Parts: sequence; structure tokens; C-alpha cells
Amino acid sequence: MKTYQFQAQKSQGCKGEKQLDRFFRSDFEITEASPNDQRQGIDRWWKCRESGRVYSVEYKTDSTAVKTGNAFIETVSVDSYPYKKGWAYTSEADLLVYYLPEKRIYLITFTALRDCLPEWEEMHPTRQIPNVGYKTHGLLVPLADLAEIAEEIFTYRP
Repeated sequence: MKTYQFQAQKSQGCKGEKQLDRFFRSDFEITEASPNDQRQGIDRWWKCRESGRVYSVEYKTDSTAVKTGNAFIETVSVDSYPYKKGWAYTSEADLLVYYLPEKRIYLITFTALRDCLPEWEEMHPTRQIPNVGYKTHGLLVPLADLAEIAEEIFTYRP
């Protein structure tokens, strides 16, 4: 099984963040979150140009889901000492923007996501992703299930 390298994953995420900022900038004033906010699972602050409402947002880029049809919903970030729960439980953002590169964007409230977690844990398999010195655990959630709880789904055309 492939061992994931943090820097490579971070690079993919940064590329996805830039694409998402470009995609949403016509509707929102977008500000990058501070390092402290990022530790709380917030990547961006969006201020709606129409209403003025502000949202905290977490971006996730998942190129594997394009191939498998399953989103990886992280339930355990680090399974060794010190143990850390995954972003599905710990993010303090209002919105999750789940991005399938060059394909689709799911806009989901964390409230809706967390409401589904108990049922999804019963229904869907868990996978462990090896990293250097630890494993990350997550649920393999079919994209159709993600679509059911999405506030909006966008087709991405670069």
C-alpha cells in the first residue's frame, strides 16, 4: 500500500485551494485564514458579495474520489501518540467545500455532515491511509451520499 507524503498532499491541496478561490471569487470576497484559524480547520473566510454574510470554510481536494466514486471522510487524523480526531469531527468551519479536481465541487455544511456520521459509520467501510509513522482513518462515502447532503453542487470547468 502506498505511503502518503505530507508535503505532496499539501501541494495538491494548495493547488486545489487556488482553483477554488478563482471559482468562488465572483460571489465572495475571499480571505485566507490565519495560522490559528487553520489549526481550527478553517482555510478561508468568505464574505458574500450579495448579503454580506461571512462564512468560515474548509477546503478539501480529493483526486482519488474522481477514480473511485467515494469521498474520503477523515475520522482519525493521527492514530498514534498523540492521537488526533479527523477533520470530520474537529473542523470549526461552517462549510466544507469538497473538491474533485476538474470535475465537481460539493458545498456542505458541517452540521449536515456530522448529522450523517453515525449512519455512515454503520453503512460504509473505513480505510486506513499509511503516512510516515502513523495512519489516517476515514470513511469511504459514495459521492451519491455526499450529493444528498450538499447545499449545492457545482460542475467545475477550468
